[in-house]
Amino acid sequence: MSEPSRNDLTPAKRCDFIDQLRGWAVIVMIEVHAVNVWLLKDLLPSWLSFVNGLVAPAFIMCAGFSLVLSTFRPDGTLRPFAPGMKRLGFILLCAYLLHAPPVTMPGWMRLITPKQVYEWFQIDVLQCIVFSLLILHGVARIIRRPMAFAGAALALALAVTLAAPYLWQLGVAQGWWPPVRGLINGNMDGGVSSLFPLFPWFAFAACGCVLGTLYRHFRVIAPTGMARWSESRWLVALAILGVALFLWGRQYASVWLENGVFPAGETERIYNTTLPSVARRLGAVLMAGAVMGWLEIFRNRWHGPNWVLIASRESLLLYMLHLNLIFGLLLAPQVLTLTGWKPQSMGWQGSLTLTLALIIVNLAAGLAWQRIRKMDNLDRRIRHFALGALAVWIVAAACLTPR
Repeated sequence: MSEPSRNDLTPAKRCDFIDQLRGWAVIVMIEVHAVNVWLLKDLLPSWLSFVNGLVAPAFIMCAGFSLVLSTFRPDGTLRPFAPGMKRLGFILLCAYLLHAPPVTMPGWMRLITPKQVYEWFQIDVLQCIVFSLLILHGVARIIRRPMAFAGAALALALAVTLAAPYLWQLGVAQGWWPPVRGLINGNMDGGVSSLFPLFPWFAFAACGCVLGTLYRHFRVIAPTGMARWSESRWLVALAILGVALFLWGRQYASVWLENGVFPAGETERIYNTTLPSVARRLGAVLMAGAVMGWLEIFRNRWHGPNWVLIASRESLLLYMLHLNLIFGLLLAPQVLTLTGWKPQSMGWQGSLTLTLALIIVNLAAGLAWQRIRKMDNLDRRIRHFALGALAVWIVAAACLTPR
């Protein structure tokens, strides 16, 4: 898809607009966390709040889209699941480590309060992606036909979004087993609330599978040696679908819950769980993806690294790194005392300066890691060294912590 011609029917080998969408989602995600941490709350405009709210839908949808292309071969048969399972298991491990107790032996031994348990099993975006993909992988391997799988994924997306407002009513799943409870809704339980439960966030992954199946049909499969659609035609269709979903969602979002089932005081809390709200955000994501796809067709090929593509291909690294930099390093008490960068205490100048610095550091780390992976087994040696250093830290901290 790197061909400059808008009407080129050469079958696609890689999806540029998804790469760009994922890369920008990671970059904007850094902005979201940085601005939410340091900007004075009253300064955040509503339009930026809406744009920031598109990051997770885009990230989750891209995961579902990629699942189809990595699962179904061009002839329609299924690729082995073991390699994908290994990566999903690693992502899930990283996701839960982000919420784990302090990495010291005493920290683990004091894991006894209900709130600590609930925090550990809080469902964040990575957990949501992994569990959604596991479900969709299972559906794909039961149905085994791409188009039928797309139909099932669409039905699941509709079912999840229609059920979500009812599952978000107060008291639903209250006190359930923590690893399961957070998958149902984002209501407060045990002093903790999950940010990305499967209801309704699974719908974005399922819709990504639908789009991935359609892209595979129109742009990847070539029954006559040429793809059915050009990339430009696909992007136009994507934009039209995005506009339709956005307008329909915006029209019905405010009235969807006015059916007498939900108390008036609850409608604002569960507003984002409804079908129109999901459709509106999905539509905005598709429009953004179409624009990015068009830019990739027309833009001049620059020399040097493609920073958005680096962010896309090293998305897990950048996700883990920026969270640890913000919440682990910059918000540490010693750093706060030294810098005075207190949460929600800055104006736009300070917040954007920190945001830009974090984006630069993360992109530089992504570039460095790509170069390391090209060296013979160096990335594996670094991972082994990191695991060894972590084990030494746990034991040393246990020995040095006062009793």
